[in-house]
Amino acid sequence: MAKIWKMGISPDQFIADTQDLTNEELGVYFRLICYAWKKEAYLPKDQERLQRIGQNCHPKTIQYLLKQFFIEDDNGFYCKAQKEEFDWVVEKSEKAKVSADKRWEKTQSERNANYSNSYNNKYINNLFEEIWSQLKVKRGTKSEGLKAFIKLFKNKEVPEKKYIIEKFNAKCDSVAETKYIPHFSRWLNSEGWTEELTSEKKEQDNFGIKIRNKFANLGLWKKGIKTLNDFDDDILKKYNEGEISKEAMERMNFSV
Repeated sequence: MAKIWKMGISPDQFIADTQDLTNEELGVYFRLICYAWKKEAYLPKDQERLQRIGQNCHPKTIQYLLKQFFIEDDNGFYCKAQKEEFDWVVEKSEKAKVSADKRWEKTQSERNANYSNSYNNKYINNLFEEIWSQLKVKRGTKSEGLKAFIKLFKNKEVPEKKYIIEKFNAKCDSVAETKYIPHFSRWLNSEGWTEELTSEKKEQDNFGIKIRNKFANLGLWKKGIKTLNDFDDDILKKYNEGEISKEAMERMNFSV
């Protein structure tokens, strides 16, 4: 139980109740209620002890005061008004303690949360720096990338950084032109590391190889073929004009 430092006394009621007491009786009575307050509003039943509390007063003084102002039960003697006051103070004190404990727990929880958030933010910021520094292509701003990274992984587990780096760089390798590589922030927001990649760049490269293979046979053609845009049309034109043989066309996979 919390310590109770203050004993409430109603002066008017106290004066009214003690009008008929002698100065000695008044002093003993006040000693008795002060002692009772420190003992949870109870006096002991031990008469010898009560007389010592009353500074060795006459036993009849103790008997009169007990009869006049106190009630006896299994725990001892108590003054009804004082007991009610004591119980109210205890209840109020306990409620105040509970409120104080809750405030303290809330403060500690907030401190721990702030520390945890500070630690997590520092960890996430450092992790992003490592990832950003190893990206092959840095499209979009770094700040937008960090913002997306924090939003995405603040409250859940971050995939292994090596995995994210490898997946984004693989995305870069799969795209033929840089302008088609997504901003890193957008790639994160769409959980791009889960994407099944099809190598667009590889398909483009294979197409380029076919073109180069055809171009290798240009020794069979006349100098009239200038560009790749109308490449097939020029080949067919030269064939129709007899400048390219059927055998050469077949070697270049042209169906004639």
